[in-house]
Amino acid sequence: MLVKAECSCGNVRYCRSADLMMVYGGGVDPLKLKFDCSRCKPQVKITLLEVHPEHLPKKLMIHKPMKVGDKITWYTERFRG
Repeated sequence: MLVKAECSCGNVRYCRSADLMMVYGGGVDPLKLKFDCSRCKPQVKITLLEVHPEHLPKKLMIHKPMKVGDKITWYTERFRG
């Protein structure tokens, strides 16, 4: 499942729900997570997307966490399912 964070200025970020679970824990509601927009700092709309394995998006880029020391760094990679 993907989590889509969309700002009113058009900025969109996709994250895999499994990656968010690793960072924030399994009991956290993804609709209540805080996402920021670096452009305008507005209210961000969160949408959960179910992705069917036979209909994977071709050029979707997702943000994935990587822990470096004690800090979590987010990097982008192509979505592969």
